[in-house]
Amino acid sequence: MIRSTIDRAKSAFTYEALTPRGRRKRVSSIVTREDKHVRGNKHRALQANASDLVRNMSVCAWAVRKHLDYVSCFTFNMKTANVELNTEIERLMAIDARPSRCDIAGKFGREKMFRIAEARRVVDGDTALVMLNDGRLQGISADLIRDPDKVLPGEDWINGVLVTGFGRRLAFGVHQRHGYSGRKYDRRINATNVIHYGFFSDRFAADQVRGISPLVAALDPLRDLKESIQLAQARAKVAQIFAMAITRDAPETIGDPDDEDPTNYAVDFDDPQLLDLAPGDDAKFLDSRTPSTEFQAFSVLVIQLALTALDIPFSMFDGSRSTFYGGRAEWLQYLSSCQDKRADQIEMRRVYTVWKLRQWIRDGRLVLPIGTTISDLDFEWIAANKTPWFDQSKEARGHVAAIKAGLDTPQRIAAEKGGVYEENIDAIAKASEYAKSKGVAVDFAPIIEPKNQG
Repeated sequence: MIRSTIDRAKSAFTYEALTPRGRRKRVSSIVTREDKHVRGNKHRALQANASDLVRNMSVCAWAVRKHLDYVSCFTFNMKTANVELNTEIERLMAIDARPSRCDIAGKFGREKMFRIAEARRVVDGDTALVMLNDGRLQGISADLIRDPDKVLPGEDWINGVLVTGFGRRLAFGVHQRHGYSGRKYDRRINATNVIHYGFFSDRFAADQVRGISPLVAALDPLRDLKESIQLAQARAKVAQIFAMAITRDAPETIGDPDDEDPTNYAVDFDDPQLLDLAPGDDAKFLDSRTPSTEFQAFSVLVIQLALTALDIPFSMFDGSRSTFYGGRAEWLQYLSSCQDKRADQIEMRRVYTVWKLRQWIRDGRLVLPIGTTISDLDFEWIAANKTPWFDQSKEARGHVAAIKAGLDTPQRIAAEKGGVYEENIDAIAKASEYAKSKGVAVDFAPIIEPKNQG
């Protein structure tokens, strides 16, 4: 009695999350690698589950596509002081973006490859892009990254990745497709030749080696919703088949009086039916309000919760549920949430760019000026759809005022709109000169003649 009183007193002065007291399921106190929860076949089960929903549920497929539209679209821009060098590198980057020079299968261009990489990490958790010696990329799906057939003594393999004790990746075990669903071990690939692209949540490297998609939290609700919608559709179809249901208290029936079992109802599901019920029977399962308003409201709630897994506001799915300014506020918050995801894309593209620069120099396709090294080459990947205009005239005046007050710069504003300030100025100058040569007056901006230095 005294002991239990003391224990209760102790628990009264601690975190309530540590003392469920039978109100909820007790959580294990053991902290493990994040990979333990999805090791082996569990990782592939999540991948198959998500792939099936994307394949067969339009809401899930739309959410993934919308995420890709905002996260995976970029343009390349060189920023060195050498204009000729910038032009040459951008030209090489455009050439090698073609499918034949980018994809080992010759199917996808560079931007499509990076978009697919983003799609695979959303659906599968992670993916790998192998940088081949000939300058092309080979995409590796998550389920093809597995432990090799032979593991050497002392090696620490975590779900197909050889790591150090600190979680640094050393090599990948890559398998090949065999037939439609079979797999066979192919080779080990050094980690320096692989871009491992995935969602690694908020765990340090030693605690998570393989990626886990944030979409995992929405898989069960979406699966339940998908099945519920199918059942609701079936019930609505049954309700529409029966044109009328007649109930009575009297023993007479409209059907054949010689029928021995009046409750044995024969129904033809190909045509509208008249359901003549025996005394005491009812057809309360028939409801003209199928699906109910409650079910529709619940479905909306489930979709809202599912979209939050990718930070997508519900107003992007259904604009009628938000005002213009409310939807814009949600959209701006969504753009803010995209910054971290875009940073992953930018880092992947940075690794790719440095790799391409080294290859071009090795193969003689690019000759740097004397004294210039790769580390001296300044470049950037600009999100191609950062902030489209809502009210261009008002926003432009606001940007001009901010520049005059020293609160912003033309370069930053142009980048936010998916452009490059210097390229815009060059294009305007070219257009002005062309219009002037044709005797056409255009009003881009006042033309300032250079002062005579003589």
